[in-house]
Amino acid sequence: MIKKIASVIALTSLMAGCQTTAQNQPVFGWMRADLRRITGNPELETQVALDKQVCIGETSKSAVGMAPIYYRGLGGAIGAAIVENQRGEALKEVAKGCMAERGYLYIEMSEADARLTAAEEARAKPKRTARRG
Repeated sequence: MIKKIASVIALTSLMAGCQTTAQNQPVFGWMRADLRRITGNPELETQVALDKQVCIGETSKSAVGMAPIYYRGLGGAIGAAIVENQRGEALKEVAKGCMAERGYLYIEMSEADARLTAAEEARAKPKRTARRG
């Protein structure tokens, strides 16, 4: 009985540690590979919404063939959670690939904003033409 209580306390502490580290994780999202800003452009906002829906469908099709996970006890539950996490990561990769085919990058949002700002500044600069003399 004491071992079970100790196991539950240890598992709860582990899970609490996972929650606090997740809050410090960077935020990721989709950015167009052609460096055009999606926000504020109704045409691009519509296109990204459509592309996301298509890729959700593709990802769902990939998940259909996955066998159910059966387990018993605490050890089995931990093993099942590990397998479920691996499946989730595999499905995330399917979604990333699908969006990449449509011209999007999955990137940290602070980096995306920096890239977009730099691209907008570069486009705003007047182009110099070489004079022939």
